[in-house]
Amino acid sequence: MQILNIIINYFLWFVFYSVAGWIIETLLFAIRDKKSVKRGFLFGPLCPIYGTGAVVCTALMYGRITNFFVLFIVGLVLCDTIEYITHFVMEKAFHAKWWDYSNQRFNIKGRICLASSLLFGGGVAILIIFIQPAVMSVTDRIPFTARAVAAFVIYSILIIDVAFTIQSLKDIVKSLKEIQNFAVENAQQRIDKTDEILDGFVEKVKSIPSPEEQWEKLKTNDHIEDLLAKMTSEKAQFYKLKNIFPKMQFKNYKEAVDFITSRFKKK
Repeated sequence: MQILNIIINYFLWFVFYSVAGWIIETLLFAIRDKKSVKRGFLFGPLCPIYGTGAVVCTALMYGRITNFFVLFIVGLVLCDTIEYITHFVMEKAFHAKWWDYSNQRFNIKGRICLASSLLFGGGVAILIIFIQPAVMSVTDRIPFTARAVAAFVIYSILIIDVAFTIQSLKDIVKSLKEIQNFAVENAQQRIDKTDEILDGFVEKVKSIPSPEEQWEKLKTNDHIEDLLAKMTSEKAQFYKLKNIFPKMQFKNYKEAVDFITSRFKKK
């Protein structure tokens, strides 16, 4: 029972900090961009990376480390590790980069950077010293049964959210692949028809349509045009993700993503 109680508490803390992180990030970006954009990778209002960082730091440091400077350094290292691993795993799983710190000074492969690291370190120190004691106090006042039921309900909803999110991303990748393949095949057909005789090579190359012309030819394919229309709709998941992660890149389908993004700008 004691182990179950600990698991339930940590899960509820994970949800709390995920939602809190989502709220803070949404407000900060709304102030910066002067428009409201739903943040987060999932459909629901939470950013799991903040919840993960908070519970990992709590489990490893709460009650063990009290010095602010040590909390800052250890929290910085832990959060950087989590952010780096999250970026790496998501990049490998979906062949996409969700954020990119390459334009920031002192970054590592665009996955982490000094500025965000300092913020994470300070945030962890404040969380362990001031916020987590209050959160634990509130948690302890809630009856075990109520916490267990709440955890079960939230967990069930979260699993459904994750399943829909993964399926949505698979659909996006599938659509990008179809669009990219169509464009490549169309270009290859033109190249294959090019006369390989050396004397006429230059003129033939000049006759090959530019990338912009190739993308325009996508409109001649009803299926591809339908995919483009769906992906550029304001209700489409791809459209929402590009607003949340402006630097999101699908490295295997760069041309397709660039073209779809250009259609956003024309609206």
